[in-house]
Amino acid sequence: MNRKVRKILKETGMTKDFILVMILRAPFDFINAVLSANMLESFIRLIEKKNEGNLLPTFGIFMLFTVMLFGYNMFVWAFVTMKINIRFIKKLRMRVYKSLLSRTEQEMEELSAGDWISRLNSDIDKTNLYLVGPLNFMHLLIASVNMTLSAVVLFMLNRTMLAVALIMTLPFFFVSSVVVIRKVPVFKKKSREHYAKYTNWMEPIVNASESIRIFEGEELVKAKAEKESLEIMKNNMKAHRRTALAAGVNTFSGMTGYLLLLFLGNSMMGRELEDFARLMKITQYRGEMMKSVMITNNCIGRMKGNLPAAERVEEVL
Repeated sequence: MNRKVRKILKETGMTKDFILVMILRAPFDFINAVLSANMLESFIRLIEKKNEGNLLPTFGIFMLFTVMLFGYNMFVWAFVTMKINIRFIKKLRMRVYKSLLSRTEQEMEELSAGDWISRLNSDIDKTNLYLVGPLNFMHLLIASVNMTLSAVVLFMLNRTMLAVALIMTLPFFFVSSVVVIRKVPVFKKKSREHYAKYTNWMEPIVNASESIRIFEGEELVKAKAEKESLEIMKNNMKAHRRTALAAGVNTFSGMTGYLLLLFLGNSMMGRELEDFARLMKITQYRGEMMKSVMITNNCIGRMKGNLPAAERVEEVL
């Protein structure tokens, strides 16, 4: 988590609440992975032993555990995470609002009205997205736990497969998360700055349209608003292109890794692996590692996109 976001949590007194949510939600993906891997292995073993009669009871047991797991996740999301999230937004808005009221007239004039409005509204929403939005910090934590524990299990099951997974994952992860999306925060920060200017020009269009017509300033105001709107779009498109390129690198890494896994799995059958069921179990954990890496990359990209807004909020505090 970024240092400035931690400072925002401290300012609002919500640090302990978010730690609680993180602890409750962190193990979900890994437990689901364990259920899926063991269910697949159990089904293949039953079929190999021609024990079809136990397929339905086994399926029922795994279904029960899966329903309990997703029920737990829904409970944590609906009754814990959402309440803490709403309380965080409320406290942050009040804290920013009080900070604005405590400023002198000279301090308020340092920024435009559009900039202050942007920081009080959309920037706070983006800060909230950084913490609990889809594919942001919370999902990064869950994916990191899943990736780490899946790697530990894969190490115990088959070290060769773990080595292959790491070789096919780490270089692409570095290229995607460090090189490709490195400039995403820069583009997003410029977009936020132009959005504030855009708000500044849109306000007189809405509130002082008659005065603009009297002084024949319609074309000027529209031209300025259009210019800022285009700048917002240009910077967002630059950020989107970087994110799309990172997603392409992740996909290539995943497909190449699966092809190599199938090749090695075929050559290792009967030599390093006991049977086909064990190979499928290993494949599941390897798949969880790859899935977690892709989620991590997406989360890093979106977090970097939302971080400039959080930094602008922190400046107000």
